[in-house]
Amino acid sequence: MITVNSSRLFSTAYNKAFRSIMAHEKERYTFTGGRASCKSSFISICIVLLIVMNPEYNALIIRKTANTLRRSVFEQIVWAINILGLSCKFKIPRSSTAALPITYTRKNGVTQSIIFAGSDDPEKIKSIKVATGYFAILWTEEKTEFSERDLQNIRISALRGGHTFFIFESYNPPSAVRHWCNAEARTFDTNREIIHTTYLDIPSDWLGEAILHDIEHTKETNDRAYRNIYLGEATGTGLNVFENIELREITDKEINTLEYFYYGIDWGYSPDPFMWVEMAYEARKATLYIIDELRLIKHGNLQASDALKEKLLQKFPDAKKYEHADGYTTYDFMNDRIRADSAEPKSVADFHTYGWNILMAEKGLFRGKKSVDVGFKWLQSLDKIVIDPIRCPRAADEFTLYEYQIDKRTGDILSGYPEGQPDHAMAAVRYAMADVYRYAGE
Repeated sequence: MITVNSSRLFSTAYNKAFRSIMAHEKERYTFTGGRASCKSSFISICIVLLIVMNPEYNALIIRKTANTLRRSVFEQIVWAINILGLSCKFKIPRSSTAALPITYTRKNGVTQSIIFAGSDDPEKIKSIKVATGYFAILWTEEKTEFSERDLQNIRISALRGGHTFFIFESYNPPSAVRHWCNAEARTFDTNREIIHTTYLDIPSDWLGEAILHDIEHTKETNDRAYRNIYLGEATGTGLNVFENIELREITDKEINTLEYFYYGIDWGYSPDPFMWVEMAYEARKATLYIIDELRLIKHGNLQASDALKEKLLQKFPDAKKYEHADGYTTYDFMNDRIRADSAEPKSVADFHTYGWNILMAEKGLFRGKKSVDVGFKWLQSLDKIVIDPIRCPRAADEFTLYEYQIDKRTGDILSGYPEGQPDHAMAAVRYAMADVYRYAGE
């Protein structure tokens, strides 16, 4: 029986994650954050404990290239074994070949393995076998070194033959907001817990004066680098069109306090989607709240209307129902005014027929300028655009990933707003808010 005094092993910032892992509340644990946040130390402790506590478990630890294993994750696992006082229980190879496993042998002779491998030879990962049990634990260190497909193939190859799995991922978020790791971390997964920590969560005497000096120097001289490297923020490349985005949960309680709601539709079928977005605007705070969305691919107008009705019925189950002689069924929430792209008058007419209160948002020029430019300029002028990334993942991606383009020849930032980047949710927002920013002027 192992007694764990967590206060001596890891920061209290990891207590909740430790309880969750030991109880196997989730299958996947993604550790993000800044440098010196002790992510790898915490994960290594959890892996060693899981091996000792579960005789069927083996662990596979992956880096992109094999030659980085020995001086990183291998030494990290050895550190965890030593700090847990288990060095006499594990056989640790002294060879310089990091791929040799660390083994744990039980009193009944059963041997478990912690195996280290580089993904530079995927066939070797497929061929890795253990004598007893199965690979229940997979740790991918420096996740940003991999592609999304790489990691999917590794999981398929490694995690088989058992019923309980622990997937650990650790990395410092890249500065580019559109990097796939940053985008993937915003994707909601009920079977995953994301743990974000920084050096501020770690007792200063654990870090040492040298690293603290580097942190303070970076903070004073380069704020963007400090926030990315040490706070683990995806600070962007400095090319973001919208610098006023706040991604966070917008609770039902908060929504109930909002007064003025707006709805927009950007027409589409395939590959461009049909996009409906709901938002609320507080003029006194100059804040726009994007609170719901519906994205549909390959839906005709009637199918899209039915899907939107179904979604809103889930939100308003007590909505008043109306049966019409022409066979259509409508609800009182369909009386809310929706602004839609005027480029498809037939789609607007179809939705009128189905019972929606839908109006065209005029495009083209407004006060001598393109309406898209006027709309974006107004959105940029707001104090905040608050987006709930769980309710509105597409809107969150579009607003945060929308960046000015660079002239490949000169390296200069091109004038005007970028084209060719996904903007369907943003278009729906512009249509919905057109009356507001037109009356507000430029």
